[in-house]
This record gives sequence, C-alpha cells and structure tokens, in this order.
Amino acid sequence: MLGSETGIGAEVVAGTADATRPRLPARLRASVRAHAALGVTLLAVALFGALCLYQIRLPGLYYDEAYDVVPAMQLLHGQPVQLARGVGIHLFGRAFPVMIGDYWGTVSTYAVLPLFWLLGVGVLPLRLWPIGAGMLAVLFTFALGRRLFGTGTGVAAALLLAVFPSFVFWSRVGIYVISHIVAITLGSILAFLIWRAGGRRRWLFLAALLAGIGLTTKLLFIWFLIAIPAAYLLLLAADWLAAPSRAPLRDSWARLRADVPVTSPLDLVAAGAGFLLGAFPVIYYNLVSRGSYLVLRANLTQTNRGVDNFALWHNAKVELDAVRVLLDGGYFWFYGGIYTNPLWPPIAGIAAAGLLVLTHAAPELRRYRRATVFLLAFSAVIFVLSCFTVSILGPTHLLILVPIPQLLVAAFALLGGRWLAGRLAGPLRLAPLALAGLLLVALAAGDLLVDARYHQALARTGGYTNFSSAIYTLAEQLEAEGAARPYALDWGFKYNLEIITNGRVVPQEIYGATYEPGPDFEAAVRRALADPNAVFIAHVEGSESFPRLDAFRRIVAESGRQLVLVRTDKELSGRPAYYEFRVK
Repeated sequence: MLGSETGIGAEVVAGTADATRPRLPARLRASVRAHAALGVTLLAVALFGALCLYQIRLPGLYYDEAYDVVPAMQLLHGQPVQLARGVGIHLFGRAFPVMIGDYWGTVSTYAVLPLFWLLGVGVLPLRLWPIGAGMLAVLFTFALGRRLFGTGTGVAAALLLAVFPSFVFWSRVGIYVISHIVAITLGSILAFLIWRAGGRRRWLFLAALLAGIGLTTKLLFIWFLIAIPAAYLLLLAADWLAAPSRAPLRDSWARLRADVPVTSPLDLVAAGAGFLLGAFPVIYYNLVSRGSYLVLRANLTQTNRGVDNFALWHNAKVELDAVRVLLDGGYFWFYGGIYTNPLWPPIAGIAAAGLLVLTHAAPELRRYRRATVFLLAFSAVIFVLSCFTVSILGPTHLLILVPIPQLLVAAFALLGGRWLAGRLAGPLRLAPLALAGLLLVALAAGDLLVDARYHQALARTGGYTNFSSAIYTLAEQLEAEGAARPYALDWGFKYNLEIITNGRVVPQEIYGATYEPGPDFEAAVRRALADPNAVFIAHVEGSESFPRLDAFRRIVAESGRQLVLVRTDKELSGRPAYYEFRVK
C-alpha cells in the first residue's frame, strides 16, 4: 500500500549527500532497505522470545493457565474429558470439547495438544504456545505498520512491542489472559488488507476464519466484531467532516465500495464460510446448550463478581486507570514488586493527538489520515465496550488494544520528524529525526529496565500467592508421598497440580461455592475425615481466595481428631506459601 515509504528520513540524508557520488540502482536500494527492515524486525521477534523464555518456569504455574489445557492432557492419555454443560463432539468413541466454559473456548486446548505430544505434559510446552503466538504478533505488527504508515513505522512499532512489559509478561502466562488474541486479531486485519489490495478471495476467507477463531477463543472477542464496523462508521463521518459534500450518503457508499471491494457473491460466500468454520465451536455449543446466552443474561446488569454494568461513570474511571496500567506495565505485583515506565501514558496520549493533527493539517501526511482516524476510533469503541463486562473490569481485558499504542507512537515520531525536517535547512534538518529516534530509544530503554526488574523480582521470589513457584515443590512432595487425591481447601490447586504431575495428582476441591464457608464445605470436610489417609492442602493465611482454615480447624476439633501440620512449602524468598495437613 505504501511501498515507497521504505526509510523515514532517507530523503533528508540523500539531500545532503554529494550529488556526484555513485548511487546504487533504485531497485537494489529498495531491496537492501527491505531486507534490513526485515532483519531488524526478526531481531525484535528474537528479543521478545528471549525476554519471555528466560526463567520460563517462573512464576509458578497458575490455576487458570492450566485450566484450558487439562483436556489436552486427558485427550493425549485417552482419559475421559469433562465437557462444559455436557456439550462436545463425539468421534471414534471419544468426546472432544468445543468450549471450556460458557465464554471461553478450546483454541489453547487444541493448540497445546501437539506440544504435549512432542515435549511431554508440563509447563514448558504449555507456555510455548502463547509465547509463540506473541512472536507472531511482533512480526504482524511490523507488517501492519508498514502497510498503514510505512516501513520505518513498522520496524519501530515491532521493536516497541517486543519489549513492552505488559505484552512480555502477559505472554509468559498467556493462556490465563488469552494473550494469543493479539496475533489472531492482527492476522485477521492483515489478511483483510491483503485481500483488499489484491482481490484474492482466499485472503478474505482467512480474515473471516481468524475472526471466527477469535470468537471461539473467548466471547470477549465480540468487542472486536462490534468495534470494527463502529470504527468504520466513525471513519466515514470523519471523511465527511474533512471534505463535506452535498451527497454524504452517496460518497460514503462509494468509499465503502472502495474499502470493501466485493466484486462477486462468492466473496460474501467465502467470508461467511470462513467465519462459520472458525466460530463453529461456539455456535454449536450455544445451539445445544445456550450457555453463553445464559451467562450473558445472568450478568447483564450486575455480574457475579460484583460489577454494576450501569455504573458507567465509575466503570469508565476504573477502565481509564486500567489503560494507564496497560501502558506503564505496573500490573505484576505478584512477581514481587510493581515497576513501571512512566513515559508511556503521556507519550501515547501526545502521539495520538499529535498524529491526528498532523495527518489533517500537513498535506504530505494526509494519506495517513484515514489509518490514524480508524485506529483511534477503534480504540475509543473498545474502551466504551470495556466498561461493560460479564465478569470483572481490568487491564487484562484491554490487551486487544495492543499494538495500537506502539503504532501511533512510532508513526507520530517518524512521520512527524520527517515532516518537521522538511521545514528546516542545513544540518538542522537532521535534528527532528534525531529527536524522534531518542524518543523511541527512551521508551524502549525504559521498558527494558522494567522487564529486567520484573525478572529480578521473579528470581528473588518465584512469584506470590497463586503464582508462587512453591507449587512445584508441593507437587513433588505430594507425588513422593503417594498423595494422589489430596483435598484442596482453597481455589488455586487443582488444574495446575494436574499438569505439573502429568495427571498423577488430582486434587479434590471441597471449598464450596461461597466466599464464606457454608454447609457444603462442612459436609465435604466431614466426609473427607472418614479417610484415614486424607491429605489437605491450603494457602497460608492472607493468601487465600476462599478463607477456610479457621472453619477447617474447628470442624477437625469438633470431630475429636488431631490436626497435624505436615509441611509448610515456602517461596524462593523464604515466605510461607502452602500448608499440607493430615489428621490423626
């Protein structure tokens, strides 16, 4: 689309060169620049991979990370798979899940299955999947930035994303936050743009297929499906404001025909078939069970996690702070500290506003106006949608906005630097480009410092509470003791212990369904006490998701038994993490 935009500032440097110096042929120069850009991008991909793979077992395997892939382990071992609401595909005498829950699907389940087959069940293959998807996302960011704003912007945005703390550390525990949705989103957009540029129908099919897979990945992807057309309508309105006409509907229709060049009913068939194929699991699940509809209806006004969807002003303030956390990287307290890059929030805001002004005011930059407006409109719609939820509010739900901040900052720095350089004379022409480079280097350096501090914290603590690396010690001890079915007095043990031990330890969750211990918990404990070899595991006081220790001790005492603390597993820092009890 913007193939001539191969080197921001190249014409400035060329203008100061000796006119008599021999120059390489234009085609060769373009090839060298393209290969150099790709080479730098691949280095960015490698850097991202290194930051993610370092200390790969830290933090400890999290419950929600493992939840999606326990069915993959069961399928690999030929074991029965528990189906959400009993819905699955039955083939060859086996039951294959189509959804893990009412609003998240089996994409990670089937993506990790071949990795388990190749490498064995464990933490490494489980985390390789989202990290690999993150590496693809860095490469796709380069491709998208190049198409929208030029090669320089694509390279710079890829480098910024590669070291972005929120993306690096969410990718390390990526199944928990569905981080691979970034690669799916970028892949769908790129496939659409390739189809639009060349008209080859297979790319439209791929774009729609990936959109369907995104919906299957998590119902939250419906934000993307809403935001794309909503942002486009805002773009058409902005087009009319930029160039008012007497026939806005006719002009908007003409722009739509140019932006979505459907030339045959077969295009619509390809798009529909791709989407239906990708979204088949979630469609089939809901046709059989209505599970997603039921959870949406049950949480429409107020969620079971306490969020009031009609408290718009409060929710907007919460989400605005979530945007700040996404940008500065200050989410990962459970690594042992909160470290931030304070440059990101103000620079991202300035870049968004500045690029919007530049692409409207500078004639030579107006070809980037529509891309800028669309990205900003998409971000605004996603922000509004994020104020409504079926669960909780927070930064993890905004991960779908990545890498828009990186694209906007890179485009503002490089395009703005080139524009300003064209208005200066002599050596001063290089100053804006140098300042743009310093801005990007400062952001990347700040992010690398945050990355290093989080890794240092991980090495010191191994992770806190439900992310504690003490889960590995607990798994080893339970296996050594032959405690194959311990009783979990709290949330956070079952699925991660199953994966760590390859199914040899399968905790039984008895903490009940309410925050405070209820009759179901007491009945479950009394049944467990009938087993003379019963083993009970729990978080230490202050780290619980469901506080049960006081009630557990009371029930044991009332039963006339003696509670024995077998062991306290500790984090790397020496801080207690888990208790193991037996009863005499």
